[in-house]
Amino acid sequence: MGLFGKKKEEMMVYVIMGFLEAGKTNLIRDLVVDDMFDDKIKTMILACEEGELEYEPDVLEKANCVVEYIEDEEAFNGKIIQKFLKKHRPDRIIIEYNGMWPLQALYDALPKGWEIFQMMTVADSPTFPAYLANMRQLAVEKVQEPDVVIFNRVTDATDKATLHRAVRMVNRRAQILFETVNGEVEPDT
Repeated sequence: MGLFGKKKEEMMVYVIMGFLEAGKTNLIRDLVVDDMFDDKIKTMILACEEGELEYEPDVLEKANCVVEYIEDEEAFNGKIIQKFLKKHRPDRIIIEYNGMWPLQALYDALPKGWEIFQMMTVADSPTFPAYLANMRQLAVEKVQEPDVVIFNRVTDATDKATLHRAVRMVNRRAQILFETVNGEVEPDT
């Protein structure tokens, strides 16, 4: 048995990652208020950067969520996670993971026995090719492991084939979604 009488492996851990201003906070905010996710269990969001948007207190309260910020990669470790677990006693964890941090830091920080229930990457379609060209290892790592890759801010001019290939070269199982600037979601065909 783990902390609070639960088996550690029973903790639901969701990881949402992407680079700065990719839309991670928007996605998490949409998830926690979605009818399919809105099950009233206590959720702790570990935000590993402060972007342009913040989590509104009324949305957090309605969704039974708390947020803790960890802005330094060295501070993202098992000790801080245990501290926040003890403070909030969540039933589910959503990690808004900093796209500039290596994934190994995430794996090293998770308590023993925890498994990630779902991993998603959000990428800004206009800037992702530049990340791929200039920070290839970090960009590839962020599409290599997730279950879902969402390219947002897609327009008619977006080269979906290039984005598709960037994911498929390293991840054959991920679902790829394209979110248009109008908010419509199109599956990868």
